Amino acid sequence: MAWPGVAEFSSAIQNPGQCFADWELTRGQIAAYEKGGRAGMPVVSSGNFAAVYRITCDNRDYAVRCFTRAVHDQRERYTQLDAFLKDTLPQSFVEFEYLERGIRVTGDWYPVVKMEWVDGTSLDKFVRDNLGTPTVFRNTAARWRGAVSEIRGLDIAHNDLQHGNVMVRGDRSIRMVDYDAMYLPQYDGQTSPENGHQNFQHPLKTSAHYNANIDHFPALVIYVSLLALAADPGLFDKFYNDDNLLFKKSDYGDPASSECFRALRNNPDDTVRQLIARLEQFCAVSVDTVPRLEELLRPTSSSTPTNVSAPDATSAAAISNSASTAAPPAPQSTGSAYRDLLQSSQVPAPAPVPVVAALTCRGCGQPSPADLIFCENTECIAVLQPGSKFCGGCGTQIASNAIYCLECGRAA
Repeated sequence: MAWPGVAEFSSAIQNPGQCFADWELTRGQIAAYEKGGRAGMPVVSSGNFAAVYRITCDNRDYAVRCFTRAVHDQRERYTQLDAFLKDTLPQSFVEFEYLERGIRVTGDWYPVVKMEWVDGTSLDKFVRDNLGTPTVFRNTAARWRGAVSEIRGLDIAHNDLQHGNVMVRGDRSIRMVDYDAMYLPQYDGQTSPENGHQNFQHPLKTSAHYNANIDHFPALVIYVSLLALAADPGLFDKFYNDDNLLFKKSDYGDPASSECFRALRNNPDDTVRQLIARLEQFCAVSVDTVPRLEELLRPTSSSTPTNVSAPDATSAAAISNSASTAAPPAPQSTGSAYRDLLQSSQVPAPAPVPVVAALTCRGCGQPSPADLIFCENTECIAVLQPGSKFCGGCGTQIASNAIYCLECGRAA
């Protein structure tokens, strides 16, 4: 059976009542172009493997992901992902549902993924729209730390972190989309169904590299790109090519001759200069040896900039919301074990953090949005609300406003 292309899907989806089996989608309205030669045709975003349409169902918007090629074990993978993330969906993920009987095209049924629509912009467009506003980029970089730490703490990996799969909403919160190639612990020893975007992945990455560590390299690439642009927005016009942020595949293959690496080695931000040196080293070693972003930024790490400051113990105690001063014993559990506890309701879900306009960082005195964990000043990156709150998974002392532990990613 031949697999439909974008044109075939766009033709079929114009009649939701006839092409969908899902009751909610049959009642939906497809977003269409309003002007130009394509007026009235469905708005579509297409990539290598899927065409994505926006459909409004009553008061909810969904992204309907139609696959343009057959993917081996796709149904099983989404079923396993849904079961794995039941009641533990990371804050940076969106709700999704795999529909085997998804869309009917010329009489045949094809699967789709029905996802919560992210009302935001892709990371590259967000960067383009905020050039020259360094605080926005530092704020986004701080949020990025939390997002990647959260999924790593569950022993999973997205496997295709890149500009098009990272969305930034109006409130600047981050959402990751496209879960086709995600790694779960039960896939250990298997090969990856895809290798991810070449402008963000390690130059030595192959389908054999498929484990919980595979996001480490692209996570660092995105983080250092945001900080570099905060300090030097002119980098965007110089290196952006509509399919990246700053780096491209050839830069990782030969950092010594890369113009992009050269520019970032001379970036005004000390943190960028130190991280770019580490990134260059990582390009020449095994994918599996690239450390987590938090290991690179941890204050006690030798790789952390020497001018990073953190509040002292007295300051930490002064704003603590807990009377406890000693860390409880850390349970010996993996991310998967902790997930199992959450799903069995033995561990309460994290409570929402109260919204506060801003906090003054005790490390540098700069105001920062209160929902951040770390100060967005890259020369400080101190914990904004330190306190005697401890992670129930690893026992690490964490910020009193943390929903997830930034050390292991588990619910705080």
